[in-house]
Amino acid sequence: MRVIICLALLTLAIFLRVPYDYADQTASVTFVVHCYDVGAQALETRPGVISVKRGWRGFREIDRVVFDPEQVSREQLENWLRETDTYVETVTEPKVD
Repeated sequence: MRVIICLALLTLAIFLRVPYDYADQTASVTFVVHCYDVGAQALETRPGVISVKRGWRGFREIDRVVFDPEQVSREQLENWLRETDTYVETVTEPKVD
């Protein structure tokens, strides 16, 4: 019985560690949009998009996107936003380590 519990705990520990490893393989970008809801809806179901967070930057609506750069490029994300006529610009931010 102890062996089964130890194996279960070990398996759980491995699975709980996966998001941290996966985070190293992601990129993020912030887009200024006319409507953050429209932008989020345009991106949320696309391949390679992990998450979209709606928000504000000053008086401007933004969508912050976490994505897998192996599956989708920043340019493709911009194009999907342009298709919905909500894209304004891509915010360039210095990388924080």
